[in-house]
Amino acid sequence: MLLKKSLFVLCCLFSSTVFAERWFEVEVLIFKQLPAPYLQEDFSLKHKAIEDTNALDLLTPLYTEQAMQACIDGDIRFQKHSFTDSLVNSNPQSGVCNDTTNYIQSYNELPVTPKAPAQNNMQQTYLLAPEQLQFKTQYRELDSKGFTPILHTGWRFEGASESRAQSMHLIAGQHIENDVNNVPAYSNPDFVSVFNSQPALFIDPDQPKIDWELDGLFKIHLRHYLYITADFDISQKLENGEIESARFSQFRRVISGDVHYFDHPRMGMIVQIRKFKH
Repeated sequence: MLLKKSLFVLCCLFSSTVFAERWFEVEVLIFKQLPAPYLQEDFSLKHKAIEDTNALDLLTPLYTEQAMQACIDGDIRFQKHSFTDSLVNSNPQSGVCNDTTNYIQSYNELPVTPKAPAQNNMQQTYLLAPEQLQFKTQYRELDSKGFTPILHTGWRFEGASESRAQSMHLIAGQHIENDVNNVPAYSNPDFVSVFNSQPALFIDPDQPKIDWELDGLFKIHLRHYLYITADFDISQKLENGEIESARFSQFRRVISGDVHYFDHPRMGMIVQIRKFKH
């Protein structure tokens, strides 16, 4: 009896360890669709902001760290051009490069491919380095056909159930300065829905509100199969100054190793989930 119990405990521990080490990497390539003048718009629908209490943001800290280093190195975005500076030095110095600076606001456009450092571990979720991405052929084909890639990134993560899996917060494209007195327009072409409130992450009472062309959450969970839940808002500033936002929401079961395409009137997304060390 004791032997049976010991074997049962060992089997449980082994199974738990195997599941805990089921790591994957996902690569995501998002691009803007070509203009479609025939697309009909419906500006009447409004929806709640995209929210997730278990979201992970790896892009904002990376962009912030890189902009801070650029500030220290004398990037022109952070230079002070006062009369005193011009008298003392013909090359104005950078401003105060500390945590009081809004480094994210310094980007007119976010990098298409985040320059994350290369890693090869299974400790916690991390971004892939540019040299670890594999969609180079797809990227060139999109570019040659006139499509505009706005985000090409990936990350490694531990497979988890729907309740435990984290959503990755993704932002991309140009930033859009939104006047607080400006009322956004909302579109609903076919299966597109929209919302009228901004994510709390970007609300700063002392700064103009900033929207990115793409802002949303990408979640992968494991339940025998892999499942993707993607919720994004695709925004653009119209000629009259209004901000128009369209909602992209899709849920799909996928197979690791296969390349999957997600379509939308405003954006396309190519995704591949690959097994990592198993």
